[in-house]
Amino acid sequence: MAFGQSQGLQLLHIQGHGEVRLDRVQGEHAAVLWLPLQGISQEEINGTIVVSEPGMALLMRPGDVLKGRTSHHLEGLSILLPPERITPDLPRLLDMGSHHRAFIAAAHRFAEGLAAGTGQGQVGADALLDQLEQWQLTVLAQLGGQHERLTAARRRSYVGEASTWMRDHLHNSFDVAQVSAAINISLRTLQYAFLKETGQTPMAYAKRLRLRSLRALLQDPGNQARSIAALMETAGLLACGATAADYRSYCGETPRQTRQAIKKLKR
Repeated sequence: MAFGQSQGLQLLHIQGHGEVRLDRVQGEHAAVLWLPLQGISQEEINGTIVVSEPGMALLMRPGDVLKGRTSHHLEGLSILLPPERITPDLPRLLDMGSHHRAFIAAAHRFAEGLAAGTGQGQVGADALLDQLEQWQLTVLAQLGGQHERLTAARRRSYVGEASTWMRDHLHNSFDVAQVSAAINISLRTLQYAFLKETGQTPMAYAKRLRLRSLRALLQDPGNQARSIAALMETAGLLACGATAADYRSYCGETPRQTRQAIKKLKR
């Protein structure tokens, strides 16, 4: 665990092995922005299940009641934000959308600035607080029913349509050209929409969906009699060591560890 601070922002770089059960109440004097770097954090926040994974961020507001568990291996950045800078009713999960991506990128730059030293932490902190304000204004405008630019709304619609098609065809082999043809948009438009909204290419996003599907299959008690290789194939993945390595990088634990954790919960 490493620590740093600047401009009232505090940063913890957390890395460790071993599953951790979470059961706490967020204090009234700080909000926390959690950015997973490796592994998955599955939490119940005020009764709502939220799963954060690398590339996403999770905002925990003052007073939030947290329960959940981490994956076997976890690494991430925890940034304490001043509670007076946080507007009520903001979303907790930051994932899809250029405004979310910009805020997440600013948080990573703040961490990099602290690590670099020589005043870069202060510059990064100022930029992060500015981006926090911009992010909140964008979110509140959307919640208030103000019209987004057509291009942004259309982009999000394309990603939603493509994601739905991918989920329906995860067990089949497909490429990005088939996805773009299925939802009737150009290949370039699809690639641009995904990069802008998710920070990933369409096929990288499809792999994430398949790994997420594999995790759900491993956690299903009804699949205990099925081999891990068979579940990989069901999720549309190759039953091989490379897939197991991808799963460990994505989930922070091996497929076998995910299955063993479910067995422990049943006892």
